[in-house]
This record gives sequence, C-alpha cells and structure tokens, in this order.
Amino acid sequence: MGDVFLTNRDYIRIKNMNIVSYGGNQSWCKSKRMQNVGCGVIALADISIYLAEQNPNMMTEAIRRISKPNGFYNKNDYLEYVRFFQKHFVFYVFMKGLNGYAMKHAMNRYFILNDIGLKAKWKVFLSDEAMMKDIRHLIRKNKPVVLSIGANTPNIWGKEGIPFYINKDGRLRPSLKQNVKSHYVVVTGVSEIHGQEYLVVSSWGKQYYINYEEYREYVKKYGDRITSSILYIQGLI
Repeated sequence: MGDVFLTNRDYIRIKNMNIVSYGGNQSWCKSKRMQNVGCGVIALADISIYLAEQNPNMMTEAIRRISKPNGFYNKNDYLEYVRFFQKHFVFYVFMKGLNGYAMKHAMNRYFILNDIGLKAKWKVFLSDEAMMKDIRHLIRKNKPVVLSIGANTPNIWGKEGIPFYINKDGRLRPSLKQNVKSHYVVVTGVSEIHGQEYLVVSSWGKQYYINYEEYREYVKKYGDRITSSILYIQGLI
C-alpha cells in the first residue's frame, strides 16, 4: 500500500522553551482536568489549526491571533486558543474526558459556527481493513484523523494498553509510553516498516508510532469497536 502522510509532515509546531513540539500537549494546560483528560480537546483544536493552515477559506479570527514567529506557534497564544475552542465548541469535559460522540458534536459545532463545509462522524464497528482504508483516504485528502484508544471493556478499570514507539536514528524503539489506553491521538501518516503498518501520530506534543496490528489486537481482546475508533471528516477541501 505504501506510505501516506499529511501534506505538511511537520503537522503543527509549537515552541515550548527550546523544544519544538509535534502538535499540542494537554500537560501544558493549567486546568488539572485538562491535564488528565484533555487529549480530545487538544486533538480537535489542533485539527482546526491544521485545516486553517492548509485551507485559507477555513481560517478563523481566533486562529489568526495565534502568533507564529519563525514558523513556530507561540505556546501561550496556542493555549489561549485551546481555552477559546473549549469554551465555544465543547459543551463539557467529563471526568473521564470526551467520548466519541461528544468529539463529533464539538467538531461539527466548530464547522457550523465558522461556516466550514465539512462534517464529522464518529465511526463505529469498523473492521481492521475498513478503518485502515478510511485512515489512508483521509490522510491522502490532507485531513488529520482522530484515533481513540478506548478503555478496557467491559472492565473499564482494566490495566491493559498498547505500546507507543519512537523513531530514533531511523529505527523504531519502544518509548516510555508502554501501556496507553483511554486516550486520543491524531494520526498524521501511515508508514510501512518491515512489512507492518504503523500509524504516525501526534500525542503529548511528540511524534509516536503505533503498530496497527497491536492496536487492533487490543481492540479485539480488551476494548471495543465503539470507544476505539476514528473521527471521520467528510466534505471536499
């Protein structure tokens, strides 16, 4: 199938001290709730910024206010935008964060109120092949994809999760994130490495790799195909 990536492989770069991030990071937020369960809000805010960058007709005044010296977004301005996005488009961040349907409604509220001709759907019951087909299609259309690694089901207190990998010197290595669950990431590409498909994702302000087969095995054994799914953005851009 080959590799596919968003047009801008750098995704969203935010300057934090002397480090340049790969997308936003909920741990930057002052709110304890956002730090703990704000990954969904960060994912949606980041996608709105990326779409505006790539499509001038989707630029909003709020995004335009984020200063971008030397091509890097200012962290404080970025966090101000995240607060703005949450206040205007997200009804409420629950104790466990946003579920898929709340994600869909928040994204559609953003599209409608900004007169953007796109529509978000929370897809459920996707097979391995159907999910990968949708992800590849959206990436080719230059649309980032929200992916959920749902909770253990029905044992929501279960401890099973999936490992994240990092690219170090051209080789994938295990990251410090080895048991991830109940978390949203943004897929920015699909890469075939040694015959296996990996999702290239933005999470906690870094670029990670998820082994797609390991993800789907997690869904089958410990999760479900409702809470572990994708936000599908329809419409021409």
